[in-house]
Amino acid sequence: MIRSTAFENRDTNVVNKFLLISIDCWRYDALSRTNPLFNTPKFDLLTQEFSLAEKFFVSAPATRPSHTSYFTGLYPFEHGVYGQTYLKMFEDIPNLFQIFSDAGYHITGRSERPEVFRFLDFEPFITSIDPNAQAQHLGSLEALIQHLKQPSNIPQFCFLHFWYTHGGYGMSGIPDAPSLKWLVDNGRTDEALRFYYAAATHILEFKLVEILKQLKLPEWAVFIFGDHGEGICEELIDHGSTLNQNVLHVPLLAHIPHVRDLEFPDAPLSAIDLFPTILNLAGMDVDYQGYGQNLLSSSEIDKDRLVLSELDSLYGIGFLSKNNLEMPHHRVTSRTTVDNVEINKYSEGVRLWSLTDGEYLYREDEETGEFVYRHVLNGEELTCEDPDRFRDAYDDLLVNSNYQHLQVQESTTEETKILEGKLRNLGYIE
Repeated sequence: MIRSTAFENRDTNVVNKFLLISIDCWRYDALSRTNPLFNTPKFDLLTQEFSLAEKFFVSAPATRPSHTSYFTGLYPFEHGVYGQTYLKMFEDIPNLFQIFSDAGYHITGRSERPEVFRFLDFEPFITSIDPNAQAQHLGSLEALIQHLKQPSNIPQFCFLHFWYTHGGYGMSGIPDAPSLKWLVDNGRTDEALRFYYAAATHILEFKLVEILKQLKLPEWAVFIFGDHGEGICEELIDHGSTLNQNVLHVPLLAHIPHVRDLEFPDAPLSAIDLFPTILNLAGMDVDYQGYGQNLLSSSEIDKDRLVLSELDSLYGIGFLSKNNLEMPHHRVTSRTTVDNVEINKYSEGVRLWSLTDGEYLYREDEETGEFVYRHVLNGEELTCEDPDRFRDAYDDLLVNSNYQHLQVQESTTEETKILEGKLRNLGYIE
C-alpha cells in the first residue's frame, strides 16, 4: 500500500497537476548537464531548477515494455510485456492513466507515434500530438498547449511522447544522408552521434521549450525521461537487440512543487520508481506491492540496491507492422497469440537480463549463461569476480515478486520452463 509520507499532515502540498514527458531513444549524454558539447541554452534556462537523477535506468530497451513499467511500477516479468512484440499486458494491473482517470483527473495523452501503444491497457488514453497532421513531427503544438492550460483547480495528468529522436533522427529525405551503421563501422562514431544529438536538440530546445514556458510550473510536477537510450557504438547502433549501457542509462529530470533543491539518492534508480513517487505526490493510496521506491523518500532507498533491466526478443524487436496496427483488438487472444495461434518466433531472439548498482552493469544471457561486466559511463569491460552475486539477486527478484500469480495467466511454454527451472534450482519445487 502506498501512503503519503513526504507530505504527511501537509495536505496543501499534495500535487494535482502532473506532466510526464517521454523522449524516445534519449540517452544519458544527450543533455548539456552530462555533455558540455550539447547546446540547449533555452531548455537549460527553463529547467535550471529541475533535479537530475544521475543513476537512472530503464527496465527494458524498447518502447512498449519500458512505458508499461513507467505506468505500472512493475518490471517486464511482472507486467507481461517482456519485449517489444509481446502484444498485451497481464490482466488486472493498475496503470497511472486509469488510476488518475478514476480519481477525476483531466487526462491528456499525446504521442508522435500513438500506434506503438496498441493493445496495451493504456492505449485508449493516448492520441496523436496533432490529430490534423499526417506527419506528427510536422504537427502544431498550439492545440496541445491550449489543452494543457486548464484552470488551476482542475487536477490534471498529462503524458507526452516524442518520437523524432527514434530511428533516422530526421534524416529521411535528405539527399546523400549517410548510414549511421556505416559511419560507426568505419570509425566515425562521433559523426554518427552528431546526427543523433541534432534530433535530441530539436526536441529539447524547440518543442519542450515551447510547451514548458506556457505552463505555470509552480503548479506542476514535471518528469522528463527517456524510454530507453540509443547504442551508436560498436556493439549496436540502435537499441532493441541487447542490453547495453548506452541504451539502459537515461536522464530523468524532475520538478516538484514545494520541494526545493531535490536531491536524488546515490542508489541506482529505476523507471518503476516513478509509479509510487507520483502516486505519493498525489496523496493516493493504491495497493502497490512492487519493487519501485518513492524517490522523495531517499533515506528509505537501500544504497546497495540493484535495479533490473530485461530483454526478450523471442518474438522479434519490431512492432509497427501493418498486420499489428490494423488488427482488430478481439483477435489478440493472449500476449503471444492471434486467433489462439502463436505469432511467429524470431530466429535470432534472445532473453537477457542485467542488474546495475549505478556504476557497474552486469548482463547475462538467460539461456547460455554467458555474461559481461562493464563500467556504466565509459563502457569499459571488466572482470566480474563474483557473478553469483548478481545471479542470486536476480533469482531473489523473481521469487520474491508479489506479482508471480499474474505469470500463470498466459505464459508461453518457454517462459514456464524457465521459471520452473529457476524455482527448482532454488529448491522451491521438486
